[in-house]
Amino acid sequence: MTSTTFLPFIGVVLGGLVSTLAQYSLGRASERAEVRRSSRERAEARRNERVAHLVDFLSAVQEAERVAVDRYHHRLADEQWQARAKQSIDRMWVAQKTIHMLCASEVNEAARRLAYDVQDVIRKGPDDPEEPQDEKVWAYIRPSRRAFLDVVRDHLEEPPAERRWAL
Repeated sequence: MTSTTFLPFIGVVLGGLVSTLAQYSLGRASERAEVRRSSRERAEARRNERVAHLVDFLSAVQEAERVAVDRYHHRLADEQWQARAKQSIDRMWVAQKTIHMLCASEVNEAARRLAYDVQDVIRKGPDDPEEPQDEKVWAYIRPSRRAFLDVVRDHLEEPPAERRWAL
């Protein structure tokens, strides 16, 4: 008689234990999935933030290129141009410093090289005094701009697990 009442009791205990283990396992799996999803969302948000700052830097560089073209192709050098040049150089360097804070060292170095080249062409002009000066300005900047864009493209194409954007 004891075995007939003992077996159902063992069954109830084992069933409860299996049910508890299953719930615990499912809860842990759900937590891990949530952590992975949250991590992916944070990584994507960081990537989007970096892309926005990279675009801002390119915009500042483009503005500074126009300043250089105005100076050397259109022969502007008045006070208004000087104020514009100073403002565009400052904006470009602030954008570069943001890249320094947010992006990998390779991206930062390429951005610094581009910023220095743009600053140099604004202050000193292109090396060749022949006409047309607008093309000389762009030719002076082109190698560092290309290097910057290539480095950024390579970093944007890397799979998320391999990204080295962090400090």
